[in-house]
Amino acid sequence: MDNISVGTLASLAGVIAFLYTYVKDRYDSGKAIGKLEQRVTQLETNAHILEQLTQTLTDTRLAVARLEQKVEVISTWVTQQQGNNNNG
Repeated sequence: MDNISVGTLASLAGVIAFLYTYVKDRYDSGKAIGKLEQRVTQLETNAHILEQLTQTLTDTRLAVARLEQKVEVISTWVTQQQGNNNNG
């Protein structure tokens, strides 16, 4: 150990500290990226669900409009029948 200078030991310690910091930073970045990927996946899933709900709502509105038309036709027919029975 007498042959290794203090400068060499300091340099080695610096390299080890750098490598530790680098690996730790990469690990933390990997965890953060993993969390972001999970959030993106959840947002994509939510967007898909929202699209399905929007389509369902549109379909429901169309169905209600058709039912309103049918009720109006039936109401008109009933009114005409009542008028014919009163005139007949």
